[in-house]
Amino acid sequence: MPKAVILALLKRVASIDLPEILVEVEKGIFKSDLSKLQNEIQETRYSSGQYKCPFCSDDHIVKNGKVKGNQRYLCRNCCKSFSQQTQTPTAYSKKEIKVWIDYIECMIKGYSLRRCAWECGINLATAFFWRHKILDALSSFMGKGEVDGLVEADECYLRYSYKGNHSKSTRFKMPRAPRKRGGESVGKRGLSSEQVCIGTALDRTGNILIGMIGTGRAKYDNLKCFFEGYIAPHSILCTDSAHGYGKLAIQLDLEHKAIPSGKHTNGIYHIQHINAFHSNFKSFLQKFRGVSTKHLHSYLMWFKWIELFKDEKEILKIQKVYVQSQASYSLISNEMIRAREPLFV
Repeated sequence: MPKAVILALLKRVASIDLPEILVEVEKGIFKSDLSKLQNEIQETRYSSGQYKCPFCSDDHIVKNGKVKGNQRYLCRNCCKSFSQQTQTPTAYSKKEIKVWIDYIECMIKGYSLRRCAWECGINLATAFFWRHKILDALSSFMGKGEVDGLVEADECYLRYSYKGNHSKSTRFKMPRAPRKRGGESVGKRGLSSEQVCIGTALDRTGNILIGMIGTGRAKYDNLKCFFEGYIAPHSILCTDSAHGYGKLAIQLDLEHKAIPSGKHTNGIYHIQHINAFHSNFKSFLQKFRGVSTKHLHSYLMWFKWIELFKDEKEILKIQKVYVQSQASYSLISNEMIRAREPLFV
């Protein structure tokens, strides 16, 4: 279409619709030229300046020809051949990269698995495994992180869930009677081993720590494993009046500010940010209609990623998810996802 015709059509578009049109044009340009993404993946993965083998991490590698336009390499140490897609979510995938980009866009928009499968023209089971492969790779890329300065910390609880289709499983047996949604509550009252404790901490610069630290009430040993090495010394730890944090602050050389029970602030110190974080997290989980505890770590990392990049434009979020999931080596298969166990700190 001639440039003059396109400009004439744009002039007729209402100013309200113009931003949406520009976003779609930007997405079209982005998906039509993926070479820039491949270069960015390469720069991110090899930011240290050295190519390393994904199998043995040795840097003595040489080029080993091309297959369908993709450069392959050979490790002189372990003698294994690999490409840039080895041990990434897209490894061995028969779908084009554009389909993966479309799927990531659906994830960013918060679509259900069924809608993701419909939008991308893939099977429902494929949509499920793609989601967890991408989330696993993002978790590897982000790592656990670190908090510093004024740190708010608290824990929240979710019921232990065995969600999944176990009717045809020959290796899984429910350890308790199933609970019917909408029926009477079954199980122990209060905090017990039937609930998962999720440790959370964030500082005033936006850094986040989040992870499953055990079942039942938070214990000192679990809190120490969660924080030790991931919170800078001499930081100010701001918590509620729960036991364990005072001893933890002494052990990790932290200044402890406890908010008295029944109050919201202690001078300039408060835990309102972490409480809002918990509220947003539980709202985030609601659209999934429950998450199996064995997959919960992936969703914790997904929510952390969303919080870290919530101010970015949608097109940049899609680019970042694709680049970051491809830039880190993540060896995970469909069978490993099926047999996964809950990942506690």
